[in-house]
Amino acid sequence: MGMNHSSAEDTSRVHRRSFTPPPEGKAGRGPYPQAVDRDHLEIAPALSAETVFPVHALPPLMKSAVEALEEHIQAPRSMCAHSVLSAAMLSCQGLADVEVQGLPTPRPLSLFMLVVAVSGERKSACDDLALLAVSKHEAQLRAEWDEEAREYKATDAAYQAEKKKIERDGKITHEERLSHLRDLAEPVAPLIPVIRAKEANLEGLLNVLQHGRASIGIFTSEGGQFLGGHGMGDDAKTRTITGLSELWDSGSAQRVRSREHCFLNGRRVGISLAAQPKVASSLLSDELAKDQGFVGRFLVAMPDSTIGKRQIRGSDPLGDHRLMGFHRRCGQILRSPLPLRDGARNELQPPTIGLDDEAWHVWQAMAQAIEDGCKPGGPWIPVRSAALKMAENVARIAGILAVFEDPTIIRSRGDISGDVMAAAAAIGMFYLQEALRLTGHAILDPEIRAQNELAEWLTTDKDFGPGKLISPSIIQKRAPNHLRTNAATVRTRIEALVSFGRLEPAGRNEIGGQAYRETYRITAEGG
Repeated sequence: MGMNHSSAEDTSRVHRRSFTPPPEGKAGRGPYPQAVDRDHLEIAPALSAETVFPVHALPPLMKSAVEALEEHIQAPRSMCAHSVLSAAMLSCQGLADVEVQGLPTPRPLSLFMLVVAVSGERKSACDDLALLAVSKHEAQLRAEWDEEAREYKATDAAYQAEKKKIERDGKITHEERLSHLRDLAEPVAPLIPVIRAKEANLEGLLNVLQHGRASIGIFTSEGGQFLGGHGMGDDAKTRTITGLSELWDSGSAQRVRSREHCFLNGRRVGISLAAQPKVASSLLSDELAKDQGFVGRFLVAMPDSTIGKRQIRGSDPLGDHRLMGFHRRCGQILRSPLPLRDGARNELQPPTIGLDDEAWHVWQAMAQAIEDGCKPGGPWIPVRSAALKMAENVARIAGILAVFEDPTIIRSRGDISGDVMAAAAAIGMFYLQEALRLTGHAILDPEIRAQNELAEWLTTDKDFGPGKLISPSIIQKRAPNHLRTNAATVRTRIEALVSFGRLEPAGRNEIGGQAYRETYRITAEGG
């Protein structure tokens, strides 16, 4: 239900909202990788600074919640924004679909999200606060389920007894028995009260979707539980990837076995994972996941760490009006009845929200710019899978922002505005730039990170530095705690630094008046 913008003023406004892609070849803080000169190398090229998440573009309640999380948790800003966006997505995804002319069918509002962060980055704390309203709603559903389950058990026992009585009654005819059984109402079990699952394999997930709520999420701050679980093992990986991809695409899934089958439509599944670099790299580098387009569906971010920069101080996040407002809106949306197909208990039939003319022009320009950037030699070639899904992801994000900002947009059959679409485009470009920044970086491998950090320590510590000598045993005793390890690992790291020209074998030598049979000379960066 787009509005006609025929005046010069309206045309001008559309032009001002037009999408401007980042310039090709941009370097510095942007996502475009620097060329690596082997003669001036690092073990792993250091990641450029993270892309700045456009927090200013979020609706007021979401923007304030991000700022509150950043203040109280002192986690990276993009991690806080990631948690807030995923909480809004989980709240909204079951209520509407978004319809865009350039997409073949209305699309769900579900997102697949992954944040890469080391342990201690406080992702769990961010999620716990952002998802507080979800936790409360889930607790309420479970309390109601306990009562409903007790009633169901009693009713089912009475049903089974009456059914057996009818089946065993030898005084009635076949027709009478059939009639009595048809008249006997079988009780229906209450829906499983799950909104979030942590490590569901595909079979378990489909079981919850068949017998539980139609809109759920796979949410965990320990991504290894999901990515390293049974569902992503060699035997089950293909089924999991294709099944989750189908749910992302259309909200449908099926399971066919020799003794059972189910066909699910009208379901919504969002994913929000946090994973350490090694675990994340197992997904991002998985050839099957990439070939199936599974990785390309994910919005991925790796924030700059705030560890070591945080201030230890008191804080009262639960009393912060900014988070309280965000939680109230999430609770309001979660309590809204899900739009179910007539006669169905848990099959969604969501209404659609469209784009006004201004929003369409913004989305079209963004989608075209990304498409053009996927041509041979284009800037998005290294992340083409993510780029080709990003226009759709932006439409989904726009739907989430619109519903969260004004839930009445669904009942009023309103359209997404140009402002909201511009905000969604900015968020989509953040994730696309992050994907490009992370692509191919060995820095995601913890061992290579350790080699890089060891080289940095050797060249910057006040007791060492270029031209000075070092031995394996000194590294074991005096390196930063997280780099002290067993002799075999230290030797492997030394060999790597030698191969990269950061150390040179120096044979027997004295260091600080003590003789060592194996020493190495520290070189300047790049040798």
